Amino acid sequence: MAKKRGSTASYTVILIFTTALAKALGFGREMSLAYVYGASPVSDAYIVAFSIPTIIFAGIGSAMLTSYISSYARIRQQNPRRLRRFTDTVITMVILISLVIMGVFWLFKEPIVKLFAMGFEGEVLEIAVSLAQVIIVSLLPIGVYFILQGYLQIHGSYFAVGMVSAPLNICVISSMFLSQYYGQGVLGWGVVAGYFSSYLMLYIAAKQHRFSYRFNFQFNTPEIRRLLVVVIPIFLGKAITELNTMIDRTIASVLPSGSVSALSYGNRVVGFVTAVFVISVTTAAFPQMSQLSAMKNHRKLKRTFARSVGLMSLMVLPISAGVILFANEIVAMLFQRGAFTAFDTQRTAEVVTFYSIGLIFFSIKEVALNMFYAIEDTVTPTINSILAIVINIVLNLLLIKSMAHKGLALATTISGGLTLVMLLVVLRHRIGPLGLGRVFASLVKMAVATAGMCLAARPLYDLLYGATEMMLLCFILAALAGALVYALLNVLLRTREMGVLVVGLLERFFPS
Repeated sequence: MAKKRGSTASYTVILIFTTALAKALGFGREMSLAYVYGASPVSDAYIVAFSIPTIIFAGIGSAMLTSYISSYARIRQQNPRRLRRFTDTVITMVILISLVIMGVFWLFKEPIVKLFAMGFEGEVLEIAVSLAQVIIVSLLPIGVYFILQGYLQIHGSYFAVGMVSAPLNICVISSMFLSQYYGQGVLGWGVVAGYFSSYLMLYIAAKQHRFSYRFNFQFNTPEIRRLLVVVIPIFLGKAITELNTMIDRTIASVLPSGSVSALSYGNRVVGFVTAVFVISVTTAAFPQMSQLSAMKNHRKLKRTFARSVGLMSLMVLPISAGVILFANEIVAMLFQRGAFTAFDTQRTAEVVTFYSIGLIFFSIKEVALNMFYAIEDTVTPTINSILAIVINIVLNLLLIKSMAHKGLALATTISGGLTLVMLLVVLRHRIGPLGLGRVFASLVKMAVATAGMCLAARPLYDLLYGATEMMLLCFILAALAGALVYALLNVLLRTREMGVLVVGLLERFFPS
């Protein structure tokens, strides 16, 4: 078991570093958009147009990825000779689905864009439709690279998976500055070029693990039929989750101009933490969960689940607290330049604060959802996602009048917490005690360490900034001091997950 623990932690470390680098470029993308266009009608239109292929295909692509890994683990256990044909057929299905969605979008582009931003009219709607009809071409590489990511995860290759958004962000940033000279249409083609570049990087990495592809239209096989039975409810669950984002943006579009951008920029800050730490842990653990489920080894499966929750919490708790503590400074350093004003910083920081309160809920929920998918229970996550969106809509309508954009973020946080509790209750009923008792004991220790971190970091920042007024340098020094205090306190408190992380680091950088 120690070996498996080290492997999961080791893969997590790889994903954290590579994803952090790629997402740093993602922040560069948001900073570039803020610099060139600020919180304006153009930025609102671009954000909505950029999000359309992601939201449309995120449900399908993520569902195919999750089902592919789970099915691949089962087929490898039962009939390995069918693996290549299975992969070929899945990719062919994804390509066909992408082409159909693209065709439908081009036929009904304006009504579809209006669905994503019902408050858009006139020039801003025209810009959004113009950009979206180009960006929708991205569906082709997006669909295939979801499957390539699954293939690489199964084969223990995580570097390219963590770096998948780097080529996209480089192309998008370049297009933003080029658009100043060649017109706004360049923005759309920058997104398309970026997604194709990301696909190419994954393809090259997969070739190193003997990946090959040829069209296969044999959809009527037991493996594909079983995958479709699993993928449809997963798709519905993930699509409904993405619908929450669309609903928030749609409601924000009726608020004062720039609210959509403030919500998006704030979500981007919190999304960085989710992508780097939460998704790193779940991505590293899910193939192992699926394999243990295929082997019917529920004891080790629950142990992997509990360990993933603990390891992820070790990283998310202090970061979410730190983001709340320094929300204004973080947003100002990232975005406040060019057309992005101090007022934009204030609005975005408010969104960041309320999103960050729920980070721990979103994080544990992501692990729990993967657990359900590993045991091939796809109905429960779908029902849970429907409840989440209902709760979110009700809370949006209740809170938006008094809290505006802040209410939308708080509604998402409350909805995440309530639906997490529901998931854990059902999961415990399905497979028995989850081993979260020891994790809770670790969470208490992590909370104490987090409090110590905050008590050290904020006063140090205020002291340094009062003397130098060099925001970035003061923030880095305060963050490093806080991280050191947090790590030392966890060592002194003997937090179990800290030991797992240290083992993963040693295993990665000093292999025996």
